[in-house]
Amino acid sequence: MGNQLAVFIDFENIALWAEQEFLDFELTSLVEYLQARGNVALIRAYGDWSRFSRYREDLMHNTVDLIQIFSVRAGKNRADIRMALDALETAIQRPQIDTFVIVSGDSDFGPLVVKLREYGKSTLGIGPREVTHPLLVRACDEFVYIEAALGELVEDAHLTESIAGDSEAGRQLLLKALRQHSQRNELPVLAAKLKQTMLGLDGSFNEANYGFTQFKSWLEQNSDLLTLFVKEFQLYVAPADYAPTGDWAQRPWEGQPVSNGATATVAAALPVTAAGAEGMAVKPSLRQQYNQIFTRLKMTSVDFATRRDVLRDIYRELVEQPGARTTDDLLESLCDRYEAQGLIRSKTTLRQIWQMGFRQRAFDYHAQVASVHVPVWINEEIDSEAAFVQRAESGFVYAVINAGLDIDKAELATILLNDAEHTEYIDALLADLAERGLIVEVDGRFMLPGQSSIPFRDEPALQPIIFDIEGVQIPDAMQRGFDKARSLAKTAMLQRSQDFAASARSYLMACRLQWDAVEAGEPGATLEDMRWYMASYASVKAGELSQIHRDYAHSRPYYLAFFSLVQEDDPLWSRMRGLINPMLSYYWVNAWRELGLSAGNPSLNTTTPAEIAVRAATHENQELCSLWYNMTNGLAEANPGLVRRVANQIRLNRGESPQYAQVADTLEQMLMA
Repeated sequence: MGNQLAVFIDFENIALWAEQEFLDFELTSLVEYLQARGNVALIRAYGDWSRFSRYREDLMHNTVDLIQIFSVRAGKNRADIRMALDALETAIQRPQIDTFVIVSGDSDFGPLVVKLREYGKSTLGIGPREVTHPLLVRACDEFVYIEAALGELVEDAHLTESIAGDSEAGRQLLLKALRQHSQRNELPVLAAKLKQTMLGLDGSFNEANYGFTQFKSWLEQNSDLLTLFVKEFQLYVAPADYAPTGDWAQRPWEGQPVSNGATATVAAALPVTAAGAEGMAVKPSLRQQYNQIFTRLKMTSVDFATRRDVLRDIYRELVEQPGARTTDDLLESLCDRYEAQGLIRSKTTLRQIWQMGFRQRAFDYHAQVASVHVPVWINEEIDSEAAFVQRAESGFVYAVINAGLDIDKAELATILLNDAEHTEYIDALLADLAERGLIVEVDGRFMLPGQSSIPFRDEPALQPIIFDIEGVQIPDAMQRGFDKARSLAKTAMLQRSQDFAASARSYLMACRLQWDAVEAGEPGATLEDMRWYMASYASVKAGELSQIHRDYAHSRPYYLAFFSLVQEDDPLWSRMRGLINPMLSYYWVNAWRELGLSAGNPSLNTTTPAEIAVRAATHENQELCSLWYNMTNGLAEANPGLVRRVANQIRLNRGESPQYAQVADTLEQMLMA
């Protein structure tokens, strides 16, 4: 039956981490990752399901056994003990199960993992990068960070320095493994065997932790250390200084298909060495860029037929019962209906499809703040089922234009409709967006409306950044263009942990170069990258002003500019999610510092933004409470979704405390003001 897996999830540990990191934890993605590793024989999740009720649908649709652990003072330890007992019992009673998967970041599971290995079981750990204890990582045969298993992007975040350090550790591990095979006279070594050697030396190694879906791709990235060969459609590896003899001299890797079915991307007709590593980066095709946007909209797991069926059912329900139900009630009802019909459609999937219409204002909440908890109607502008479906699906085309990408109707039709010939539907979506004033066509190119090709030039929240961009002087000797902007952004990313001021200068010049490239219509210069650089600049400029110059009042507009750019329904949310938590924490802790007070405890290393908000809102110093309230009102105006998430965090973490509930109510009242 192949490799069998037993999966044990410390759900409270993972779900609370996800809430605090503003991550929408979707179990389906994790289960799909595990299914690719082997046959999942059993999967159990441990938690108090009265607290995590919104996850239950997703868990049950993935056939997860929900083990109830009631919330008492010792609740967390009781969950640990129950998980350990169940895992050991399974190891004894089910010898056919080869691999035990522990999903948690808690070091308390280290002894369990060691005991399972004593029983001859393979162990795989999965946990959050930032909070998983090194003892648990080292105890496992293999450890994968959950962000990688969920396919989370890590492009510009506070994790950058950590990942860079891990990457260098991975390179050193590669060299150590190659030396071992050299000592055994086993060069070139089969790539799969090399990986097993690396795992034997360090179980925490996994190419997914560095953003690569295949070991081969990670080897490509580190080609300065090695030489690659292909033999009988399998990939072999040797050190960079390896001198091939005999048959190996005729087998340099030139991009042939290898055993995993993938095709290499290296075009040189020589072994890939340091000399051949230059220019290996390949610009993503237009289809790849479209697919990346589709992924960020979380629509890759929803097939065309399901999407259309659900959209039609939503429309019919709201037409038949306008304003009679909330979004939550409606999706719950549809979920039950599909289950009765034998259709596996989780509430998470339905919510993703609902979001398509929500982003394009297909719903009406009759003057109430949009929420899953208030009654909902169909927007009165929409007069038919076809118009509703079209309105919802136009959001994908809008996202492509918002990113500054060119429109290829055949490619868009392929991704959206699975039919490259159906371009007239893309024409209809473009016409709908233009009629609603969301896009304009200039010289045959679609873009967002505005006074220039930078449609957000006049947004009030972004004026501090735009003023800085317009005032920066680029040295005459500096190369121009979006490629140079990208290079400067990478430099700035590395500088940010050491020198806020230097990082801010690099990001600002990247913004200026990208701005000029977009205005000039330079192919490949996208608005999405422009906004990414602007958000990155806002984050480091805020850090420079508050952490270095102690100018807390002047740092505030840069914090708000960052939050204005990074909205939860925007592609920047996933790209910069790792920065949201520290930015929000510093934004609120600066209220203490601006008044000359000691932040004391809360400490940014141990306290979440939700806890900082409660401490500020209930502080005995009324001046601090007032300043926090004003700052939070500004945040609610810039990014209401973020404030709503914090309110949810507060209720989840301390729902039984009247004080915490009061602060959550205060935040929600700000959103309704």
